Amino acid sequence: MLPPWRFLASRWPWAALMFALSSALIAVLLVALIVPTLLLLPLWGILLAAVDRRRLRLLGGQRVPSGHVQVPRAERRNWLNIRLTEPATWRETLSLLANLLLGAVSLTVLFFEGLFLALIIVALPLMASRGEIDINLFSDARVVLGPDDWWRPVLVGLAALPVAAYVNALLAALHGRCIRWLIAPRTAEIDERVAGLTRSRAAIVDAHEHERRRIERDLHDGVQQELVAIAARLGLLELELAGGDREASGAALAAAQTQTERALQALRETVRGIHPAVLSDRGLAAALEDLAGRSAMPLLIEDRGFPRLSPAAEAAAYFFVAEAVTNAAKHTAASRLEIVLGADERNATVVARDRGHGGVDLARGSGLRGLSERADALGGRLTVDSPAGGPTVLLLELPMQRAGADPRVAMTGEEHRAHSAR
Repeated sequence: MLPPWRFLASRWPWAALMFALSSALIAVLLVALIVPTLLLLPLWGILLAAVDRRRLRLLGGQRVPSGHVQVPRAERRNWLNIRLTEPATWRETLSLLANLLLGAVSLTVLFFEGLFLALIIVALPLMASRGEIDINLFSDARVVLGPDDWWRPVLVGLAALPVAAYVNALLAALHGRCIRWLIAPRTAEIDERVAGLTRSRAAIVDAHEHERRRIERDLHDGVQQELVAIAARLGLLELELAGGDREASGAALAAAQTQTERALQALRETVRGIHPAVLSDRGLAAALEDLAGRSAMPLLIEDRGFPRLSPAAEAAAYFFVAEAVTNAAKHTAASRLEIVLGADERNATVVARDRGHGGVDLARGSGLRGLSERADALGGRLTVDSPAGGPTVLLLELPMQRAGADPRVAMTGEEHRAHSAR
């Protein structure tokens, strides 16, 4: 609580006056647009709440976050249905009604303040300067003003200004506290988001453990067996050389060379499943072109300005496409898979579309479900639009965390290795 001399010399009287004026203006607009206000009450409430979050900055304090969930781009057509089922929407509708009531109070207070100050500071001194006036306040209380004492009402008006400043501040604080309480997200909603984040973190730990075991298995069953075979071939080559059989030695050498190439290919496949080198060197578009060259499913890739992101985000996008290729090849009759890379101010997006028979269920596919958990952990979102009998559209949205930023999650190749049924 500021002392009076500091309060009057600060910005708070002016901030409170601006807040009260905006509240009065909003009340006038709502009354003037009463018919659309009543017809579009929830939508009006959402719009006004967005305005209130900016107006409340006049009164200081922390920024009020939105209580709404973020609607992915693929679900924009269901935006209204989603908003109408959210408790935050109906709290914001109540805040609109509170704005209407408290705005009317602000309008009344400001009107009488302005009328009083105009009368005391302007009208009475002007009338008194032209001749004597006799004012009957109440009963026998009278005030007589003339050309010699016309300035006395001005002093009264100046003395009333601090009182008006405190009244405006009290009214703005009451109004702001009420609106802030109504439009702020509830603890239960925040707890639900934290619980979802905790689940995604736990899924990441589990995915890392599965990936570690997969790499061990791939190295044991693939590269290690090839290296053992190479060692055996070299042992035979040594025996053939000791026996002086040139023809047998040449055949053993050729077999060892072939085995070495197979070992290198197995090692490349294992490394590619962890993190493709071209992805780190040249970015997502180049890595997808490399993937298209090795894919049995034809890929049509359209790059609309996909930026370089953090390694974890780029890996998530790469394995998202790899999983989409696997699903399209195994479970649809699509002739090709269309990939669109793009970005806006907030998110980088990857869209995978096939012309198959649809019916993708995110809850039943372990690969896509794992990718969804990865996207949540990175602050993004994976959505699926796959009506039965229609095309399947997979959308991955990732926040614009540029390359070079510290990745929050180390992405692995578990998803693109998962081939479970949908």
